[in-house]
Amino acid sequence: RPAAGYLSDPDEVFNPETNELWLYYRSVTTQNQIWLIRGSALSTWSSPTLVASGINHTIVSPTVVRRGAGDWLMWSVNSGTTGCTSNATTVELRRSSDGISWSNPVATDLTESNLFAWHIDVEWIPSKQEFWAVYNVKIPGSCTTAELHFARSTDGLHWLTEPGPVLMRGTVPAFADIVYRASLLYDASTDNVTLWYSGAKYENGRYDWRIATERLAVSAFLGRIAATLPGGGSAVTTAPPLTDADAP
Repeated sequence: RPAAGYLSDPDEVFNPETNELWLYYRSVTTQNQIWLIRGSALSTWSSPTLVASGINHTIVSPTVVRRGAGDWLMWSVNSGTTGCTSNATTVELRRSSDGISWSNPVATDLTESNLFAWHIDVEWIPSKQEFWAVYNVKIPGSCTTAELHFARSTDGLHWLTEPGPVLMRGTVPAFADIVYRASLLYDASTDNVTLWYSGAKYENGRYDWRIATERLAVSAFLGRIAATLPGGGSAVTTAPPLTDADAP
């Protein structure tokens, strides 16, 4: 644990070249620092290596893909210097040939009208030759996120967003007030997608955070996100807003 600040936003990648699990995570003080540790066994990890840094709130939720030897990509969310209360965010892309030394960030076009990515997970789907991204969306001034959205890309920079949500606040009772970061895994052998969700319900004066999982056929998943819901989507919450001090 750091002497000041906190750790957040871990993301794991298996590196077949070294037969190691590579774990990236964010250290937060007045800076955002992205660190890498490498695991060769369950309890055997390397010392941390600093791979990226920026002013606080400018490298949120890094997600890393190794597409092949010499071809690494890292997306993260830049919310300026105001974090939760920002009016907008930008999804940025860094590239690397080794997973350690990274390029400067380049802004992608993963945007929606008045909705902005907050925490993001990206996976490369070889059989589809596409990147798939699942991300919760914030509104200006708040990170008490109500929905998860989905987008796809062939190059990591230019994205096609789907009109319908993956999951909304209130669909799962335990996520009555917040739907937060998610991750996904596609199984080409079964044509199924598995999703892991996080979210919260406000009760007894505090947020109670939970996780859930769902597995469904890709046809059912794509049918869900292709449908625009009547009335504009998610239930309204009366829970107090998350702040930079208590947001995961």
